[in-house]
Amino acid sequence: MIDGRPLIDAHVHTARLPTLPPAWRRWAEEFGSSHPWQDLYDADGALVPEKVDAYFEDEGVDIALLLCEYSPKTTGTQPIEDLQPLLKHNPRRFKPIANVNPHLHYPIDAEVARQLEFGAAALKLHPVHGGFSVADPDLYPAYQVCRDAGVPVVVHCGTSSFPGSANRYADPTPIDDVLRLFPGLTFVLAHGGRGWWYDAAAFLALSREEVWIELSGLPPHRLPEYYARHDLRRLARTFIFGTDWPGVPGIARNARAIAALGLDEETLGLVLGGNALRVYKGLSLQLSPGGKDRSMTGPGPFTEDVVRQITRHMNDDHAADCLTICRALGGRPGATAARMTGLDAGGIEFAVSDGGVEHPVRIPFTERLTERPQVRREVVRMAEEARAALGG
Repeated sequence: MIDGRPLIDAHVHTARLPTLPPAWRRWAEEFGSSHPWQDLYDADGALVPEKVDAYFEDEGVDIALLLCEYSPKTTGTQPIEDLQPLLKHNPRRFKPIANVNPHLHYPIDAEVARQLEFGAAALKLHPVHGGFSVADPDLYPAYQVCRDAGVPVVVHCGTSSFPGSANRYADPTPIDDVLRLFPGLTFVLAHGGRGWWYDAAAFLALSREEVWIELSGLPPHRLPEYYARHDLRRLARTFIFGTDWPGVPGIARNARAIAALGLDEETLGLVLGGNALRVYKGLSLQLSPGGKDRSMTGPGPFTEDVVRQITRHMNDDHAADCLTICRALGGRPGATAARMTGLDAGGIEFAVSDGGVEHPVRIPFTERLTERPQVRREVVRMAEEARAALGG
């Protein structure tokens, strides 16, 4: 925690130095010069888990999402396997984010599924470093896997100075086309449109509930300037805190700079951690005020017994609604059967039969639920929207 608030850093680079080009080292030394990140490495260029864990603890970070990358033309290849020492050392603090490159991975859906088995909280795409469009049809199987698994897609949306970068692919507007093809898929715009696309990123985040802005690489005090054409207090409710560590003045320093923007306490809590808990898969916080653990996520008020009761009721009494919802809102228009399998404070989950195969489908709620009666309202809303969409 930082100053009494939970803190999640959604954008952290913890690569082994031998896998990186000289330009990466220069970038980290320039933008991370105010903190001794080099001291966290051993003589072979690998991060020392005990030192990294202590450093993030001191910075107030409850969860750090760690990036791998497969961009040999620009920043090199940092395989997800290289994250394992940190993930094993403290699995509560460190969570991985998967990464694929359509020029390298085929079949791409199989590679996404393989990396998700590491416990990945999201899939990261780097069009700028990989040299591809986010709307490339070769990515469609990856999007299908992510939608079915309830995993968000993080897209690098900002200019990059690394040699070999193709900055034209940082434009987030093609995401709008992808969302039409994959309703229910969630996108996170890393770097928030840095450079030439702040307005495009803001428009997408404000107009589509599936789109979020992640703040890595953006000096917090300049956010009012970058998004000057928008209501910052409203837009901030779509923000997710991230730093681009180690290329940042400091994690705690950036978090306090966000707090200095004058946002109301509820919105500030969403930016620093609440939105990440809602968007990324499988995150939970165990905080210990006064020596007692307090869970800040996942199931929220929904115990296993409550979930069983709701699931039984939906499947026994509302099977037709389950199918209608999954056909219209779950991206499975050809589904022949659907049964509810679970829920948490952020969404409801189904197993859907389509084309002779059963697929997992997760549909997010419009807000994080805090009490059981909200479930009925959300399901009724979903059923009404689904029937309208299907013309029923």
